[in-house]
Amino acid sequence: MGCGGSKDEGPLFVRVADPYTLNFLGVYESFWDFRETSDRFHGQIPPKCIQLWTDTSLPPPKDCQSFRAEIEGVHSMLLCRDPVSPDLNQGELDTTYFLNVIEKLTPRTDIIKHLIPNDKTRVIYKKQEIYVGVVHCRVWRFGRWVDIYVDDSVPCVSNSGGIRLLSYCHDKDELWLTFLEKAWARFWGGYTSIEYGYIHDTYLSLTGGVYDAINLERTRLKPGDIYYKIRRGIAQGAHVGCSVSRKHDGVYGLTAGDTFTILETYQVHTQKGKEIHLLRMRDPLGYTLWKGPWNENGSEWASLPLDSDIMQRPLCDNEFIMAFRDFIAYMEYVCVCSITPVVDQEINQFIRLKYCTHVFGEWYGMTAAGSKKILDNPKFCFTLPSRGFSKEQTPMVVGISLLQLCKDRLDDRVPIALRVFKARQQKQGMLIEEIGETFEQGFQQILRTFKLKPGKYMILPHTAKMKTERQFLLRIYTTFPMKHIQWVPSTEPLLLLKEDKPLNLKDLKCTLDCCEEIWGRWSEGLQGGFIYDRDFDLNPQVDISVPEGDELKQVIRFKVLKDWNSDDACLGFRLFRVGPEELIPKETQWFYDHWDHTVRCRDGSIEGWEWDYLAPTFQVEPGRYCGILYNEKPGGSNTAFCIMVYSAIPLQIKSYNLGK
Repeated sequence: MGCGGSKDEGPLFVRVADPYTLNFLGVYESFWDFRETSDRFHGQIPPKCIQLWTDTSLPPPKDCQSFRAEIEGVHSMLLCRDPVSPDLNQGELDTTYFLNVIEKLTPRTDIIKHLIPNDKTRVIYKKQEIYVGVVHCRVWRFGRWVDIYVDDSVPCVSNSGGIRLLSYCHDKDELWLTFLEKAWARFWGGYTSIEYGYIHDTYLSLTGGVYDAINLERTRLKPGDIYYKIRRGIAQGAHVGCSVSRKHDGVYGLTAGDTFTILETYQVHTQKGKEIHLLRMRDPLGYTLWKGPWNENGSEWASLPLDSDIMQRPLCDNEFIMAFRDFIAYMEYVCVCSITPVVDQEINQFIRLKYCTHVFGEWYGMTAAGSKKILDNPKFCFTLPSRGFSKEQTPMVVGISLLQLCKDRLDDRVPIALRVFKARQQKQGMLIEEIGETFEQGFQQILRTFKLKPGKYMILPHTAKMKTERQFLLRIYTTFPMKHIQWVPSTEPLLLLKEDKPLNLKDLKCTLDCCEEIWGRWSEGLQGGFIYDRDFDLNPQVDISVPEGDELKQVIRFKVLKDWNSDDACLGFRLFRVGPEELIPKETQWFYDHWDHTVRCRDGSIEGWEWDYLAPTFQVEPGRYCGILYNEKPGGSNTAFCIMVYSAIPLQIKSYNLGK
């Protein structure tokens, strides 16, 4: 595994990672590690014994007693009798969230056997096989599988006639579920610590997959977008789960915290032509009897034609139909869980992101910058190759998940966000532009999918608040292996290109398709400060000639950027009309004399305290112009800048005082 990169001054840090290896789920994995602190979690060491082992670290509760199972078969207790429709039962502990995930995973015997291989029950001692009662299980934790060992005792509630404390199969001889839940309790610190939980985090721990979770009480997504996510997830074989909101405990027979699986979506039309969205849902334990609209005996069914698709398939045990609008109203969250990210793809098109690149990092010290100093957080670059890509091809699908390392199963979550930028490297710095809209979310993991063209991209994970120190794991899912992951040091100049509002010019009849970039650096001897400073004329100057065009006046938009990492200082840009034979660059006295006779800015601002960005727009007649970019602070640090000139027709541009 790669080791942490130095954060001293220097070029982008590149580390060669471990080669890709194929895991048991058919995903190729590679690992990069940029942490300076060590992993805080250590797995359990296998117990060494030559007699029946008792796990003293996980005693049964005071009101329980245990009996030893003494498992005879190696895998006989692993497989359900009916893996398509397993009959699972909850014990005294409220672990409905756990059973919701297990029910979906049961048909995947490869996953079940990986979670509980049961290969440590016997040892060889003096050429004899001895039963020691050690049950070996596994849980996925922060990028790796962790071994857990429990004894074969089965806790039951005292004086209850054998009521199990933990979940079990209908055939009580099938003990795989009981021991898996026992290992879950061992992993999280005790039996009482596993009551209540989330479907999505449990799926993550039992598969090492990903999830896209939506808090229905706080989300900014439109209901139609949520419905499409659910429908797309089901179509691609994902496990889609939900939980009843605490606010609606007892409404229409619902119980707060109960979890359901969403099996199908329907778009039906009533006999009067009204479109209704319905969901087929399943309660794994059969505890909930939905009494709201579209229940089994609801009057709403009479409004549908007899040949409707939903009428052709009768409900199975523990299933019910709920209107999507009621689902939005009464559920707390919905999650789409899968081994690899669910992606937006065309019909008859199969895209599987089978390469997973793990990138370990941390928010620590100055890099725990939160949302106020976004670009001070850890940053990583990757490149999508152009080989085999043509203009006619659709962009590449990339899935990126951000996972924060939490100490507790339910608590210790902080709001996190994942930002992705299109990046372009120049000698003077890196020009970056954010892709899509970013929201902070309070889940353990967040997932975003993109359709990207070949090129360089920068990933920036961050927390909501500053000084929130913890480790994180980025997982980049692609259809091809990634060659390099680059750490972006804090000394790398970053110029953030922001998305502007549309031009507010009523008479604008053209598009600004021409762009000229002017790169430079305020360096020693070329830091002129403000107009009242003697060396103001040492600031960058541009000589612009505007030719005749179809329009009487031409629109020119400037985007002025400077290094985010530089000192805070007011940026300014002014444009002056000059004669065809005048000399440029101009001297300080000339600017002072003409300071109040600048070309009028029609949109945006010529000065601003955004520190690192300006976007003034001018409407000019054909002729010659002199522009000057200035930084309020004279002297100061060595600061990169970029002037981007947008126009409808090509311009003749010369520049001066650009530094080294």
